[in-house]
Amino acid sequence: MRNKLITMLALGWALFNSLTIYGQTENYKKGLAAIQANRYHEAMICFTKVVTDEKFEITGKDLSMGYAYLAVIRTAYLEKGLQGGDFASITLNQGQIQQALSEMTRAVKFQDNASKSLLKNARPTLEEISLKALYVVGDSLLEFNENQPNESSSYLADIAVKLFSDLDQLISDNWKFYDTMGLAYYHLGDKENAMGSFQKAREAFAKLEEQPVSQLHLRNYILSGNYFFKEKNNMKVAYQISNEGSSYTSALINQLDDSQMSDILKLNKIENRFRQYMTRIEEAE
Repeated sequence: MRNKLITMLALGWALFNSLTIYGQTENYKKGLAAIQANRYHEAMICFTKVVTDEKFEITGKDLSMGYAYLAVIRTAYLEKGLQGGDFASITLNQGQIQQALSEMTRAVKFQDNASKSLLKNARPTLEEISLKALYVVGDSLLEFNENQPNESSSYLADIAVKLFSDLDQLISDNWKFYDTMGLAYYHLGDKENAMGSFQKAREAFAKLEEQPVSQLHLRNYILSGNYFFKEKNNMKVAYQISNEGSSYTSALINQLDDSQMSDILKLNKIENRFRQYMTRIEEAE
């Protein structure tokens, strides 16, 4: 982590030195000195004071760089904290995840050309490690029945929504992110937000040249089809989702062989449900 952080911040320091320096607070100067001395925790404390208590006392360019330095440092610390890649490391670093994503979101929002260059490597790094952590939560959430909520599934869903919602402001067209968030919202009973996320997932999934096998995305079609058919009575949307879900389920079945008969039978039941919805909608027209 240390070498990577030094590289990213060295770039920022070089960029900063090319700018006119004026209107800096004492904490800002201390933060820059701490970066030069590789005292990154001290730098993080100094820049946190700058962007929270002194942001009206410095120039806009300096403030953008301050946001960026914080985001880079937070990302490096989080990357180290999530090295275990398991749920335990996620629960231990909940505050770090929230802070890193919040800092990066703010840094991107207020970036200029100089700070954008500093974020060039840190932003994709944060996106990658955050998505990996979210998918660990999502994989566990898939094991639960959405119609039988319990403390474990609600806990997992709450972690997904509470920690990773800010990713929506950093990434786009990531079907797996939206499917995971949709599933989390659904488990929490927030079906409106669930359907919004599921729709974004289907739109992103449709753009893929090769669509992967995904139980997570299949769950999107199942929950969305049921919701619009049974709860919203929106037959137009229900028919479209059921048609897409039927085609996707059929594609999944075609990839299986006779040794996977139990999986084939399960998928056949799902496909038949989609077709039943479509038939009932067609007969009602």
